[in-house]
Amino acid sequence: MKLQVLGLCRWSYPSQVGAFNNKGQSLEALRAELYNARRLEGRLFFMEHLVLPSIRAQSDVDFKLVLMIGDELPDPWRSKLLRLIKDIPQVKPVFLPEGQNHMEACRNLMISERDQSADVVAEFRLDDDDAVASDFVARLRDLFGALRPIYKEHKRVAVDFCRGFLMRCENSGEINYEPVEARLWTPALALYVPPSHKRSLINYPHMRTWRAMPVLSHNKKPMFVRGAHEGNDSEIKRRNVETFRFNLENLPDVMQEDFGVDLQGFETAWRALHANS
Repeated sequence: MKLQVLGLCRWSYPSQVGAFNNKGQSLEALRAELYNARRLEGRLFFMEHLVLPSIRAQSDVDFKLVLMIGDELPDPWRSKLLRLIKDIPQVKPVFLPEGQNHMEACRNLMISERDQSADVVAEFRLDDDDAVASDFVARLRDLFGALRPIYKEHKRVAVDFCRGFLMRCENSGEINYEPVEARLWTPALALYVPPSHKRSLINYPHMRTWRAMPVLSHNKKPMFVRGAHEGNDSEIKRRNVETFRFNLENLPDVMQEDFGVDLQGFETAWRALHANS
């Protein structure tokens, strides 16, 4: 049985006016908002210090992460982003024409990147300020064995790794960490679908995934880190979020060993980024 693991990371893509919480009233205004130098510095920071370390650390290297980028992303940001990913063969940058319907663009991109020779595709999305544990891809493969009877009956099924860490990064340079259990957040949520499926994971609102397919909720170990900062496109809501018992003194070791993230380096770089704020 061949299972493809396919991820999507959207990186400041200017879609049609009105998507997300963007305020631009035209495509030109939207580009000015999304391609603001200060904003892109922050986005590059999270890619370099959080997202990509967790991707490099994957124990199972047989996966693809599609990086969705606007075709008019200017330098130096384009060059800096490409330099950050050049040593990660699993990350595929795709520059799309800007101004498209966001959901349709994501759907078409994901469908085009599916391996049609696969029996099943495990799709996940990773925001550009989040991380997944180093065994995320491996766990997706392992768990499908148990989920196969449900998948066979319903033709799609999801797994929700609902335990992780919330990282609150303030412009003052301060960072606060909180162990959380949160159902159906986007990081570490994956959908198993056939490669011929007419939809992609972007067509299923993540908080309502349970209405479209069976969902396995898995809280055995922390599997995600979610970044919270002023640049979030969507507000991280506190509803349906609980904490679990965890000694934060152990967090640096867990971040390094389980996520590939140098927490001290992250904190130092974050303070430097906001030193003159």
